[in-house]
Amino acid sequence: SYLLLTLLLPCLIYQGLMEIKAKQNSRRVPAKYYFGVYVMLVYLWAVFKVTGIGLLADIVRLKDAISGGYNWNPLAGLDRGFVLNIIMFLPLGLLIPCIWKQCRNITNVTVTGFFLSLTIEISQIFNARATDIDDLIANTSGECLGYVIWFITKKIAGKNCGEKCKMAERKWEPAIYVALAFFGTFFFYNPYAM
Repeated sequence: SYLLLTLLLPCLIYQGLMEIKAKQNSRRVPAKYYFGVYVMLVYLWAVFKVTGIGLLADIVRLKDAISGGYNWNPLAGLDRGFVLNIIMFLPLGLLIPCIWKQCRNITNVTVTGFFLSLTIEISQIFNARATDIDDLIANTSGECLGYVIWFITKKIAGKNCGEKCKMAERKWEPAIYVALAFFGTFFFYNPYAM
């Protein structure tokens, strides 16, 4: 789909540059690393599709730059949507520590998930969707819960659990991929031109 392509394009450019750098340092990036990254990118594509992120095309189309509703009262509307948002962000908390060894702490996972959720919520101001503090809380809670599940599984399975998963050593690389995926979608995806 066109949305997936706009999300992948900046990430592919980034990966190309990182591959060149790895070759200059006589390092080889394993295929399983790329597989993990693309699983995460397809997951982000699904999140962007479900959440309806705001796009540059929305700003141009709507002319009224700020048109969405908002809820700034925390935990004011706890309903099924709150639980679904927790479930939607749970995979992020599982994927990040599995793919990136340097992100095997709750701080890196939480910061990445929080800023992804914050970016989605802020972008929804521009496409007539609701910006909701409850979504931010639920999304962040979901990815933290995903990390806790990964951590408990690792403890139960023993020291070697997940060691075969480690694929890269760049501490903030998940945040870089999330940002590139978001900005590629924000700037290049225009569902109204088709």
